[in-house]
Amino acid sequence: MKSLETLILSGCSSLIRFPEIDGKMERLKTLDLSGCYRVESLSDNLQQAKFLEELDWSETTITEPPSFIFKLKNIKILSFNGCKGPSSKLRPNLPSLFKVFQGRRTNPMARMLPLLSCLSSLRELKLRDCNLCEGDIPSDIYCLYSLTDLDLSGNNFISIPASLTGLSKLESLELSNCNMCTLGEADIHGLSSLRYLYLRGNNFITIPLALTQLSRLDSLQLSSCMKLKSLPELPTSIKDMRIDDCASLKVVASLSNVSNLVDLDFIRAINCFKLAENIKALTLLKRHLKGFANSRKKFEVIMPGSEIPDWFSQQK
Repeated sequence: MKSLETLILSGCSSLIRFPEIDGKMERLKTLDLSGCYRVESLSDNLQQAKFLEELDWSETTITEPPSFIFKLKNIKILSFNGCKGPSSKLRPNLPSLFKVFQGRRTNPMARMLPLLSCLSSLRELKLRDCNLCEGDIPSDIYCLYSLTDLDLSGNNFISIPASLTGLSKLESLELSNCNMCTLGEADIHGLSSLRYLYLRGNNFITIPLALTQLSRLDSLQLSSCMKLKSLPELPTSIKDMRIDDCASLKVVASLSNVSNLVDLDFIRAINCFKLAENIKALTLLKRHLKGFANSRKKFEVIMPGSEIPDWFSQQK
């Protein structure tokens, strides 16, 4: 097995332990154990895999990773999606004495996170649905100098963890379905390289004006934020905005002056009936089309409505 570079065991639901493999697996670059929900530990043989670049143990029962994992200097992608500790939904009902120990990181994933700071080559970190909450994101996460993609969706945050703003090379941040009520007071302009921001399914009422500081932001996704009522002026760099199923949304400041959003290719606002009524969607569409009258650039605008504008030549 000395020449083995890729080992995919994804979905092997009958696998109980990592198989004993002859050889040192020195050339192994990719190991995928996702969906092997009975696997509880990794083989010590893997400490010889010095060139390992991608490791996925999503939806396994591995809670205590071996220490050699944090010495893999070439690791670029780590995926722990669905690796849950004690359910955070039960925490408010726990005895007060137990709450005292809560700060000692009872969630195995939370205990592991501070150990990641030495992985300076890490580019992608996926921690979706891991029962993480406020305080679980370590303050020195900024030491992950190469990190470009971070997925924290499905966890429990009141606001964006302040420590994330030190990730100056981060390009994609997923915080969907995290029960967030605000982006908080975090110094968001520290995310100076951010291009994709996913905030779907949260409990925002409004988004802070600080969002305009993200001068490289290409895509903003806020679909299914049912309580969202208004959006501020958006960065002019926005190309893709999705606000589907934001039933309470009435005001999007940037849509009132679409000429400011010179790069906007795609607006999707399905089921945003209050917004469509408030901004007179057909009028907005006509203004947007005029802005591209002499351009071959492709763009899409999707908003609710029940009539065809009279300036459309095809009425049927």
